[in-house]
Amino acid sequence: MQFYNLNFSVTNLTRVDAMSTIPTSSSAEMIGGSSGYDAAVSAIQSTALRPQFNPFAYHRPADEQVKHAMIMIVDDEETVTLAVRKFLSEVGFCNFVIVNDASQAIKQIQQNNPDLVLLDIRMQVNGLEILRTMRQHESMHRIPVITLTGDTDSETRIQALSYGADDFLTKPVNISELVARVRNTLSGKIYRDQLAKYSSDLEDDVLRDPLTQVANRRAFEYEINRRMIEWTRQRTPLSLLFLDVDFFKSVNDKYGHQAGDHVLRAIAKDIERSLRAMDLVTRYGGEEFAIILPGCNSVEARLAAERIRKRIEESATEVENNIIRVTVSLGLATATDRDTVESFVSRTDKALYDAKQHGRNRCHFHDGHKCHVATSNRISAMDQGLGGAPTSASESLSRSTTFAKILVIDDEPSTVMMVRKLLNQAAYVRVQTLTEPVKALETIKSDPPDLVLCDIHMPVVTGLDILAGVRDDIETKHIPIVFLTSATEAEVKNKCLNLGATDFLSKPVNATELIARVRNTLLAKAHLDHLASQSNQLEREVRLRTAELYASRRDAIQCLARAAENRDDQTGQHVFRVGRYASIIAAELGYSEERALWMEHAAQLHDVGKIGISDSILRKPGILTQEEFAIMKTHCVIGRKIIRNEAEFNLGGSRNHGNTGSKLFDECNSPIMRMAALVAETHHEKWDGTGYPNGLAGEKIPIEGRITAVADVFDAVSSKRHYKDAVPLEECFAIIRLGSGKHFDPKVVEAFFNCQQDITQVYLLHNNNAH
Repeated sequence: MQFYNLNFSVTNLTRVDAMSTIPTSSSAEMIGGSSGYDAAVSAIQSTALRPQFNPFAYHRPADEQVKHAMIMIVDDEETVTLAVRKFLSEVGFCNFVIVNDASQAIKQIQQNNPDLVLLDIRMQVNGLEILRTMRQHESMHRIPVITLTGDTDSETRIQALSYGADDFLTKPVNISELVARVRNTLSGKIYRDQLAKYSSDLEDDVLRDPLTQVANRRAFEYEINRRMIEWTRQRTPLSLLFLDVDFFKSVNDKYGHQAGDHVLRAIAKDIERSLRAMDLVTRYGGEEFAIILPGCNSVEARLAAERIRKRIEESATEVENNIIRVTVSLGLATATDRDTVESFVSRTDKALYDAKQHGRNRCHFHDGHKCHVATSNRISAMDQGLGGAPTSASESLSRSTTFAKILVIDDEPSTVMMVRKLLNQAAYVRVQTLTEPVKALETIKSDPPDLVLCDIHMPVVTGLDILAGVRDDIETKHIPIVFLTSATEAEVKNKCLNLGATDFLSKPVNATELIARVRNTLLAKAHLDHLASQSNQLEREVRLRTAELYASRRDAIQCLARAAENRDDQTGQHVFRVGRYASIIAAELGYSEERALWMEHAAQLHDVGKIGISDSILRKPGILTQEEFAIMKTHCVIGRKIIRNEAEFNLGGSRNHGNTGSKLFDECNSPIMRMAALVAETHHEKWDGTGYPNGLAGEKIPIEGRITAVADVFDAVSSKRHYKDAVPLEECFAIIRLGSGKHFDPKVVEAFFNCQQDITQVYLLHNNNAH
């Protein structure tokens, strides 16, 4: 065996680069424990074991990320940590940090930020204390932890789960189960991390107020509707605060709007500092804020309101050597049985108005009938009695999960009755039982629960059948399933875990362990459900905003194109037809649907440079002189400059508005506008090099220019203008064919004729000469 010690000044941190493999004997299937440890010691110097199972047989999208996740193994027995690392390496895991000095565990976790910690409980430094410390620190409290212990009593396992362990393994550790649990835990973390990042990105894009960096009114409307639905279904307490800055106009008038913005930002921060992480602070409009307080009854909400009021009253904002102090008025309401979203918001608003009418710098409460003063003395007394600190997010979530829907499936009526009784005693009020496994999938799909507790061994339909059916349905695949089983076979457990089982509970069920596992599982699901719901809503909002932005850009492009063309073709149909013809040709040439649409919009701007051409030339009824034609040809370069907003472009005199207007379309970072600039400059270039303005030839002409050239000439000859009559349709097609290889790219002409029927249909529908 060969390995290298990385020298750290304060810790014994070992990285294994090479080691012998593990034997296939039964003892080598276990690591740790009284007899398993000796087996591990001898196994490290023995022959190879290739695992008898494939833990990745059931493919999941996150498997590649799982294999590269950082796993930290904390155990003061170096031989055990090396053996665990070796087995995980055998099946594809490749990123490890090994810590044998437990006193340095917290420091190493903070430095390395692992994706998973495998933590031994029985060390010189108690592993449970390490776990407790992790769960109390913001930087570490979301890192998954699987505890390892040689204790067989349930009290130790329950204690680990209560401290926040995600899972545990009993020494001697079964390797197959270790791999499966590590994979499941990492898969869950990766999914949560992706959802959290996606939600954060979307939230910044759609639901954040740019000035104060709190949520905006759109976020408020979404969240208050969602919370009221929860209130109707679960009756968890819900309170709402409206806050308005007193005499804010005087701040703007005296110090200026920039100072007012500083004050609003400071108020937003003060509000956030006064509340829990789960409360939603939104800028409702102007100097008014709305705050949603889930899980807060009227007493707790009054405490929160008074904390906010006092903090803002005692704060000061310094702007350009001016010290600005403000006060706020607050209105408060708590949801009642009679409330709708509208009535709930209306009552809160009335309470705010009442506070402002009665002297400001106070909070008034609407009880459903009338408003009351939430007096400072009374609030202060309650604040002292309740400790004055906001409850944690986890405590509030814990309260809300008692309303989760739990389905217990077991063919033994005595078991389901006992489990239901234990859950009811722990305040879980929505427990459904099922003793006919054949109806399980139908029940789950028709009314999806938040958690399934299911026996494995049942007649006709087994727990594995139910698990497979749930995971195969997109609507139910994320429902957690905890198995109740008296089976101890590792093979059965491994199969369940690889199929997606969430956890196990041994029969006979221990009441304390049951409640701890149900609570932890429901908390994890509640968090995932919230992130998924928020992500879906935000994604819809992004799509809506994207569509609105695209429509606005399309309208702006068409407006500019018509403005240019109106001086030459008052019908405005020329730019539309050229765009449609260009899009049809582009699609025939293999453009994607999106890129063909870009082509349509870009081609509509082909003659935008005519804005810079004098009316005496543009509207001249006869043939242009050489000098006039030379000026006319400059519209290609002018068009490019307008679209790109090049500084040297200036129409001069009364036409300066053209250059100014073009700044509105400074979209050169947009693929459509980059394409439009190419079209404007090159649509008069010819395949044989005799075109203008640059005399480009062949494929040196951008394809966008070659496509638009065909579309533009076809529409020009088929349309009537003030200086010419329209050419019959058959002759128009003949002109295009004759120009192939001279004026036009032969491939573009071929594509044009391949879609002749579509071209003709556009001509007949949108050309006045065809009627």
